[in-house]
Amino acid sequence: MKKLAIFVEGHTEQEFVERLLREVIGTRHLRIEVYDAIGGRRPGSRTLQFVHALDPTSDAKYLAMIVDCGSDSRVRSDIEERYAGLVAAGYSQIIGIRDVFPDVAFNQIAALRKGLHVGLKGAPIQVLFILGVMEIETWFLSEFTHFERIDAKLTPIVIQGALGFDPVSDDLQLRPNPAVDLHAAYQLVGRAYRKSKTQIQRTVEVIDYAHLYLGMPARLPDLDALNAALNQFLS
Repeated sequence: MKKLAIFVEGHTEQEFVERLLREVIGTRHLRIEVYDAIGGRRPGSRTLQFVHALDPTSDAKYLAMIVDCGSDSRVRSDIEERYAGLVAAGYSQIIGIRDVFPDVAFNQIAALRKGLHVGLKGAPIQVLFILGVMEIETWFLSEFTHFERIDAKLTPIVIQGALGFDPVSDDLQLRPNPAVDLHAAYQLVGRAYRKSKTQIQRTVEVIDYAHLYLGMPARLPDLDALNAALNQFLS
């Protein structure tokens, strides 16, 4: 069985990654295990609390473990703490996914990418860090077809006219707070996005994952890197 570990900063990323894996790999031979990382600040004091599993069958060819670290800053430290154990358990890939906002400015992103690897083992597994620039909601904004599945009246033209950005063609990575933009767009038709569990799940369910997986490499390089890693996992 091939094993992949993905450490994410929070519930939004957990829901999104779980759905992306199901869409990309399918459910027949995939087991997904979701955990929350909990505990204190002392090294070794963090534990994994099981949340749920998808397709817990005995014939799975792929295992994806998703760990919700609870914050941006915990992603790297949780990976470092569990690196040796993951290698010993036969994991072949480790991915960390976190936002840039609010801790890091746009002009500090390059330094953040470099700093995430400082002091972290690079063999036998090179950890891949994926950044939501400035937040993972940038990916939701960029998948512009989903807006009309939220409400048929919520077209890209309506969004551009009311909010001043074009979700079809603008570089949405330059938006300072994409979650606020997503909420503002939904508010145009009386909906909301305040990162509640039900609102996250609603958006994640209407995203066109084929569009994200195949149509966004130039606009969202980090998402493209994530897609490439999943392709490698499946090869």
